[in-house]
Amino acid sequence: MPLDFAAAAFDHSRMTTPRRQLVDAEHPCDYHLVSRCVRRSWLCGVDWRTRRDYSHRRDWLVKRLDQLVPCFAVDLYAYSIMDNHFHLVLRYDPKACEKWSDEEVAMRWVDAFPPTERGEPLTERKAEARELMLGDPARLGRARRTLGSLSSFMKHLKQPVARRANLEDDCRGHFFEQRFYSGALLSEEALVAAMAYVDLNPVRAGIAARIEECRDTSIVDRLQLNDPEALAAYLEPVVSGLVDGGRSPFQPATTQSDYVEMLRFMAVAIRTPRKNTDPAARWIARIATLGKPQRAYGPEDLLRRWARLRGFQFRETPLPT
Repeated sequence: MPLDFAAAAFDHSRMTTPRRQLVDAEHPCDYHLVSRCVRRSWLCGVDWRTRRDYSHRRDWLVKRLDQLVPCFAVDLYAYSIMDNHFHLVLRYDPKACEKWSDEEVAMRWVDAFPPTERGEPLTERKAEARELMLGDPARLGRARRTLGSLSSFMKHLKQPVARRANLEDDCRGHFFEQRFYSGALLSEEALVAAMAYVDLNPVRAGIAARIEECRDTSIVDRLQLNDPEALAAYLEPVVSGLVDGGRSPFQPATTQSDYVEMLRFMAVAIRTPRKNTDPAARWIARIATLGKPQRAYGPEDLLRRWARLRGFQFRETPLPT
């Protein structure tokens, strides 16, 4: 039986805190999100019991991310699609949609949900669809609220994949568990640790020995950067809906090349834990913290402030320094 690290670790069925208390409705924040297939079934990989291969469904999720992220109020920093669950690390700005012009809302909406015929998008009708939306203020307002909602983003990411999988399996019912996990990332260290946790998922699960062997993860996109200037730049989203003027104001102070080398170093350390050096041990301790479901991650002072503002009892484990 394949080892399923993150799906086992992220048993979020007991985490019933209302989403409105977990996701900041006023300020931009980074989040680690996890969504799992029903009953932890192998519905996106090779089912070890039936030997049926569902791996092609991973590509459905990746393509859906590429379509939706540029349209919603999110920046995607990391993702990994596993056999029976997926992880996202993203920045969400709940107020970004309020700054968009009506024309931008209409453009984003039609790009996310283009007119279709028999399931195929009709590019030639997108301009007409935008004009119709601009002439309907009520519909335009609903579109703005949807594109500015993190829960709506997850809903529209998963629903078409679920419908397509059910059609393929000739069945009905849920494909993904309805509630997705979300953990706020309160510091840059927490953001980078979450990215590393997500990108190294296939290595920890024993599916890949090196990051170059990882499939359906954001590190694949970063490894394709061969431009020295791009590698020397700070980490950027792999897909963005929040970039203003061509550059995100929320970039971590870690370069693309440094991040890739760090993951290579950690992949070796994960496979040979007895040979861990002190730097590797510290980073592995950080991503181990990310492997435990918490409402938020970061240093103790930020976690205490986050809990106090929400009236929560402080029970989170601080990120190791």
